[in-house]
Amino acid sequence: MEVSEEQRRRDEEDRLMLGEKRKPSFDSSENPQRQQNFRLAKCRKLDGGNDVGFKEGYRSYEYDPGTITSVSEKFRVRLEICSPDSFSVTPVQAQGSRYPEKQDCLRILSEILSEAIPSHYTQNHDGGKAGVYKIRDYSMVLGCLKRSKIVEVEEIPWTTFAVVEKLSQSFISGKWEPSKPEHFTEEKVEELIESLPRKLVNSLLPFQLDGLRFGLRRGGRCLIADEMGLGKTLQAIAIAGCFISEGSILVVCPAVLRFSWAEELERWLPFCLPSDVHLVFGHQNNPAYLPRWPKVVVISYTMLQHLRKTMLEREWALLILDESHHVRCSKKKSEPSEIQTVLDVAEKVKRIVLLSGTPSLSRPFDIFHQINMLWPGLLGKNKYEFAKTYCEVGLVRGIQGKVFQDFSKGTRLLELNTLLNQTVMIRRLKQHVLTQLPPKRRQIVTVLLKKSDIALAIAIVSEANQKTNKENTAITDATEDTHAPKGIAQKAHGSNKDGHMNVEDSNSPESDKDDQLRGKLSYQQLGVAKLSAFREWLSLHPLISGLDYAPEEINGDTSSTKMVIFAHHHKVLDGIQEFICDKGIGFVRIDGMTLPRDRQLAVQSFQCSSEVKVAIIGVEAGGVGLDFSAAQNVVFVELPKTPSLLLQAEDRAHRRGQTSAVNVYIFCAKDSMDESNWQNLNKKLHRISSTTDGKYDAKTEIEIDRAHLFKTAEESGEREVLEAQPSQANRVLADKIVESCEDLVSETDLSNPIDLKDDMISHLEISKVCPFVENDSGFEKRSSGTIYSTMLDQENQENHQPKIHIADDGLVKENDSNSFFQLVNSLRFEVSQNTGRIHLYSCISGKDPRPRPQFQNFRPEEIEASNSSPGFNKEKTPESISDDPDHVLAILEFIKEWKTLRPIEKRKLLGKPLQLPLSLELSYLSENTSHNSEGLLRGGSKRRNTPFSEISFTLPPNAVWKKVNLRSGYQRKEKEYTQAWSMSSEPLCKLCQKPCKGNNAKEPEYFEDLFCDLKCYEDYRTRTSSSYIRQELFQIEHGICTNCDLDCHQLVRRIRPLPLEKRREYIKKVAPELFARKNLLETLVNDPTEGNAWHADHIIPVYRGGGECRLENMRTLCVACHADVTVGQCAERKLIRSEARKQLKNTLKELRNKTNLLADDRKETDCSDEEEDDELLVEVPGSAYSIDERISPAS
Repeated sequence: MEVSEEQRRRDEEDRLMLGEKRKPSFDSSENPQRQQNFRLAKCRKLDGGNDVGFKEGYRSYEYDPGTITSVSEKFRVRLEICSPDSFSVTPVQAQGSRYPEKQDCLRILSEILSEAIPSHYTQNHDGGKAGVYKIRDYSMVLGCLKRSKIVEVEEIPWTTFAVVEKLSQSFISGKWEPSKPEHFTEEKVEELIESLPRKLVNSLLPFQLDGLRFGLRRGGRCLIADEMGLGKTLQAIAIAGCFISEGSILVVCPAVLRFSWAEELERWLPFCLPSDVHLVFGHQNNPAYLPRWPKVVVISYTMLQHLRKTMLEREWALLILDESHHVRCSKKKSEPSEIQTVLDVAEKVKRIVLLSGTPSLSRPFDIFHQINMLWPGLLGKNKYEFAKTYCEVGLVRGIQGKVFQDFSKGTRLLELNTLLNQTVMIRRLKQHVLTQLPPKRRQIVTVLLKKSDIALAIAIVSEANQKTNKENTAITDATEDTHAPKGIAQKAHGSNKDGHMNVEDSNSPESDKDDQLRGKLSYQQLGVAKLSAFREWLSLHPLISGLDYAPEEINGDTSSTKMVIFAHHHKVLDGIQEFICDKGIGFVRIDGMTLPRDRQLAVQSFQCSSEVKVAIIGVEAGGVGLDFSAAQNVVFVELPKTPSLLLQAEDRAHRRGQTSAVNVYIFCAKDSMDESNWQNLNKKLHRISSTTDGKYDAKTEIEIDRAHLFKTAEESGEREVLEAQPSQANRVLADKIVESCEDLVSETDLSNPIDLKDDMISHLEISKVCPFVENDSGFEKRSSGTIYSTMLDQENQENHQPKIHIADDGLVKENDSNSFFQLVNSLRFEVSQNTGRIHLYSCISGKDPRPRPQFQNFRPEEIEASNSSPGFNKEKTPESISDDPDHVLAILEFIKEWKTLRPIEKRKLLGKPLQLPLSLELSYLSENTSHNSEGLLRGGSKRRNTPFSEISFTLPPNAVWKKVNLRSGYQRKEKEYTQAWSMSSEPLCKLCQKPCKGNNAKEPEYFEDLFCDLKCYEDYRTRTSSSYIRQELFQIEHGICTNCDLDCHQLVRRIRPLPLEKRREYIKKVAPELFARKNLLETLVNDPTEGNAWHADHIIPVYRGGGECRLENMRTLCVACHADVTVGQCAERKLIRSEARKQLKNTLKELRNKTNLLADDRKETDCSDEEEDDELLVEVPGSAYSIDERISPAS
């Protein structure tokens, strides 16, 4: 439809008339104030003519010579790719020139590009209009624009255009065509998919199968950027399964996800045996120390940097970077060593798979290294060239006046998104592929900070900082977080016993001063100050209040409601934990100081146990990769630093497997830095979303369903109402919930109040839900290395009794004992030390020289759950297992015996296929050359440790001692050690004096490199270091007392954030035996450390020959049980000494009597001898032998 000349004339008259009206009103010097107000208040300029033109997108413009002669300004034309086969032509303002009217710019462009016909018109990110042309017309459009003298042209980067033009052929034809040598054809892709296990392929959803094909087509070099919770890990494992035969695979992930990766690898790649998946937790886990290189190595980003040398020497078939946004780009020329190590390793790997739901954390600049790893040079020669093209680099003046470059913005983001999607990145959103997923609703909870809260927050943080400076260690700030006593804070900041500021001390600050004080609070102080309002809000939540009255808006069962609470600082996490402990609610906590095993246990406890209601999570320690889909509520007490962290943390609950709506509550303090931080989060989200999600799915801001100001009970006067009318308390609280916590989970029930006796979930309690995970702590109390004959007799009787099993039709049948025994004799079981999964083997006597893997594995609870009901569902168990119920019975028998073993016995049996009964396997274990099966030194020893001068074997004759300087750990000071070297310059093992063959033997980095293998290293450390024994014992028994089953490790973690008095109350409730011992209690309360909670005790005491022992002779005892054992041993030693004294007295008496008898006999013998001598003597005058001389003068 063409615009008539009359309409064009009217539009021009209206524009001139509007300009004339504005001139006297706003441009007049007589009214400068109104001009300034208009400049501040006016919005972005919109042209009504452009709106009409946008609706009539296909209309053509006629050339008007008068228009061109009247417009003398220049403008710039941006050419930008907007789809795989088209690009847009957009007029923008030129630098140093006044931007003409947009409608005039479009008319000029229409005339200049009269030879090219646009396919359609579109709206750019500024709201303006842009013409869209096909890629094939790019040369013609560019030539026309360059010939014009009134426009400046911003071309498409040559590399970008060349790549998109080449890949556009596949887009147009609808069939994949390889464009690089490493790309695979469709036939090769289908061949690789066919090689994968059927169980894995059948488990992939359609969009996950598309992601697998996307990665294989590009030769295993891709970025899977699906939104959180869509199964990126499974797609990466499928790609890894296609290339695992080419060599070892390296998986780099955050430390918290190492166990999760091992679990998924063993589950979906059954041909990966436990020895094929190696997890690295420290430099002693260096895969170079292993006799055989594993198929998969899982390592954290930090440990990859520590083991840089080993990882660079190895040739990897595939590199997987989970949460690859950690490899973010910095403005400095050199990258941090951790990121640089990843880049160096990736440079040598042929296939790379990156996984991240948020590839860019806060700016498009962050994504450069990730894309450059996959396709070098795609975004430019270096990061600065990329920033110049896509980041709109500008100069910014800092607070101190220093000028620096700003890389936070973005430009040409639609083109960048198209380029990434066509080359290396695939991204799907939950709203497109998981339409059945329940909704996610966000609420902003605005709180008004009180003076007392601000004062207390400043006191707590300042005291913590002083304590940190005094101890001069960074670890103290993270591990010894204790709340400041209220009296100290009140005294320091002039507050009364109720926590409010005294008028005399506070000097009556005005409201503007209060606002100024709120704005000056640091990030940590602000988080602590919000704790008071958060606690009161949480008290009103059904999870805590347990209301009997439930309004219509809140339905369901509160027993099924769970909550994940995120915060950043340890002080804030401690305050949350203290409140949850006071309310008696079961909880788990994950922060930066949580051990890897405790993190995995916390996730499983939260998911499985109905008694664990709350998860307290550090947003950076547990905000990525973990599955908390059992939660229906997510709370942010502190705002995350980037929008990616916010989205990642939310989707820990809003992911696959979630069956309820997820309510997200974000706490913001009014008139504080939270308000500006929230605005920055929205700005950053728009930039990164435009880069990853494209034009139509980009998020302009964080969607909020509701925002409200939360008023405390003191402010709203409800506290007096509750005290005056206790009968109406539930209804008042329910009304408050409706006001402040709207849109809760529909499944919530307020009829059952929560009443838990103990908020600490013990290992025994969790084992009821997750039996296998916690069974490391549930073992029988018996002496080390001893097998009771009565137990063996009972097992033999049970094995010979007829067994029953469940047939496919659900009927119970009797099983023939002979056939069952044949099956048991042919089956072998191996337990994975990383995941606890049981792998099946078969070994037919006389046929198989060694056990053959069946490539089937499972978790014990899967089998137990399937066998708990009369007719179990085959879909719950692996196919080969459910086909024959006899297998299920044999597996259950193995699980039953495995549970009865001590942790040290389980550790001995790891890494080998086992045969029933396990008692025989223990007896088959070869004894050490220096220690027996009970871990005792042969011949016994009454020394606790072996002196260094005696530990090593005899030095060979052709060797000499040399001094070696190395570190005992990363970033520790160097120490001097001695090591034997042969005359041929070959290093010898520090223990057995055999040659060291390791890669780092001649240039050792750590203490482990001085030994020929890890067995010698462990033997050396066990016999010479008490701290190493304690450390290894903790890895086995996890700080659980073997006598009373008290989890001392969890006890320390729970009481550490609490004030002193609450520590005593908690110990009284959890460990009454310890509470009764005042000295031990006060020591633990004042210094809650592991050493004050449990001890490593010798089963056979040192005084009875149990010294210089191995771990078999060690056990964990809480301080109370250790005191009892010590008292008993002291009494025993006293009795032994008493008996020894009695025995000594008797011995001496017997010796005395025997001596007297010997003396009498000797006298008689002497007399007879004298008489005989007298007869033989000859009398010689003057001789000494004369009788006169022999007679004594006394006689």
